[in-house]
Amino acid sequence: MCENVKRHCRKSSQKARNGTYKKDKKDRGDQFSCSDDQENQQINELVQKLPKLNSIFEVHRKIGEGTFSSVYLGSLRQHANLPDGQKRMFAIKHLVPTAHPARVEHELKCLQDMGGRHNVIGVELCLRQLDTIVFIMPYIPHRKFAEYMDDMDREEVSRYLHALLVALRHVHSFGVIHRDVKPSNFLYDRERRRYLLVDFGLAQRVVTTEPPPAHSNGSAKRAREEECDSSPGAKRVALDLSLRGRHVSVPRRGDTIKQTPHKHVTKVSGLNVSCACAGLGGVCTGCGRRPTARAPRAGTQGFRPPEVLLKSPLQGTAVDVWAAGVVLTSLLTARYPFFRAADDVSALAELVDLLGSAAVHRVAATLRRRVVISGNRTGICLRKLAQRLRNPAPPPCPYPACLRCRLPAPQCLCLTTDTQERNLETIVVDDLPEAAFNLATRLLDPDPRTRITADQALRHPFLAHLPH
Repeated sequence: MCENVKRHCRKSSQKARNGTYKKDKKDRGDQFSCSDDQENQQINELVQKLPKLNSIFEVHRKIGEGTFSSVYLGSLRQHANLPDGQKRMFAIKHLVPTAHPARVEHELKCLQDMGGRHNVIGVELCLRQLDTIVFIMPYIPHRKFAEYMDDMDREEVSRYLHALLVALRHVHSFGVIHRDVKPSNFLYDRERRRYLLVDFGLAQRVVTTEPPPAHSNGSAKRAREEECDSSPGAKRVALDLSLRGRHVSVPRRGDTIKQTPHKHVTKVSGLNVSCACAGLGGVCTGCGRRPTARAPRAGTQGFRPPEVLLKSPLQGTAVDVWAAGVVLTSLLTARYPFFRAADDVSALAELVDLLGSAAVHRVAATLRRRVVISGNRTGICLRKLAQRLRNPAPPPCPYPACLRCRLPAPQCLCLTTDTQERNLETIVVDDLPEAAFNLATRLLDPDPRTRITADQALRHPFLAHLPH
């Protein structure tokens, strides 16, 4: 599985470079397919529903489309006679009519309270006519992340990450989680070195207490909101920690369990499990009747941290820090997207490959969850992986294969004490320093309690030369 994941990342990145890779707009939101006729029809419908918008702004074209909104490029009508270079451009965000009023109000309040400072987008104007609502926001020209990520040197990588962490530190100081940090939501004007963190449609306040039990009033509606995903067209697959529905015949406590030989040893981590079905790959009737774990899952697949994948109810600003770590990892490995899992279970499998099964076991126990993993994974050395992905693979050699990753010894990617102590200094990855990989490791700490904060990351040696 480890090699399959790396091969998939390698193929997707090559397609991105060739311009043939089309991201799923439902999952990514940074590309959209729309004909000119459809686009013009959408613009005409918008200005008809909101005449005041048409009287103030000239809407030029659609520049983005997400799950809960569409974004258009516009300019002031009073500047229509000015040259294009002198016109002030705006991003006009049209929210879907089905958006909950509380969500719209919260997003607008976030833009008003936090926006316009520290690389966080602000709001110039809000217009509403019945169920048609638009936000008028500043616009900066930007390119797609995949077009420049593998062309950035160490200094540009550090500036980019520094700007992202400054924005996150500012947002977190208000007790707000962005919940959808990804390259398409962090606009980068490369020529003028301008940055903007955008799209607070999924932002939420930090939750300090566990949600009410599933049988409380209003639980059905709350469950639908909590299971909301940034990709409504994608299949809603939650991590079923109890393997509900896969009932098997298991012995009662105290009975003798017949063991069947397997190639890999099954391990169970998390709570102190007393039921006899623990570790058998199925559940008994009693365990199957337990209430399903519920927690916020909003965000984009590939950027969700372990606490979201494991449906922990206590999620804080560390959610955004993990996503920043994924962005940095994409920059270091020149691979975007770095994770390509289609559901939460596959995403956990990718984390096991990258971090190792022991790390996932530990964080599951910390979050009071149970995870069953077949076999052991030692994890991958991020520096060795970056070197392998940034440089063409050498031809097959007659060296013996590693027993863990099954690659020839010189190409082994396993993270071991030996590779940490002896080989890192000899691994050259373009001009990227060891501090960059160390920071990525701190940002991708699977345990949200020990994961570095945005403020602490800004003081890391990789970013220390930039103003805090």
